[in-house]
Amino acid sequence: MFGIGDYSYAPYKVGVSGFYKKPLFSVLASSNSIPIMTDDTSYFICFTTYDSAYVAMLILNSTRVQQFLSTIAFLDAKRPYTKKVLERIDFHKILQSIQITELIDTEKALGLEKYINENMLSSFHLLPELSQRTFLLC
Repeated sequence: MFGIGDYSYAPYKVGVSGFYKKPLFSVLASSNSIPIMTDDTSYFICFTTYDSAYVAMLILNSTRVQQFLSTIAFLDAKRPYTKKVLERIDFHKILQSIQITELIDTEKALGLEKYINENMLSSFHLLPELSQRTFLLC
């Protein structure tokens, strides 16, 4: 473990492995309030609520973001999804054009039960720290 900081103890994270050719972003949370830790092959962003982490996970797994990532990642590399690649994701830009229907479609594509709603997406838009969201190397 290295890079331990306050972010390491966030109750909710959205993480991704840097090794996969197609990234799958997942909500990382513990049922017993012990924070989930990852190793140096993973990247994550932190959230204080499950709903915010869930919205971020859907956005990152949306067709729009997945297509963008496939155009900027070096898929032949051992680790196609680096911090440098992931930092190019701009939530502000995505939120200007993504619709709730796209996130519902993403839920379906991931085999998840419907959970997202307009209020969750609206609240995500208002996160004060959204502009500081960057992927961290654990």
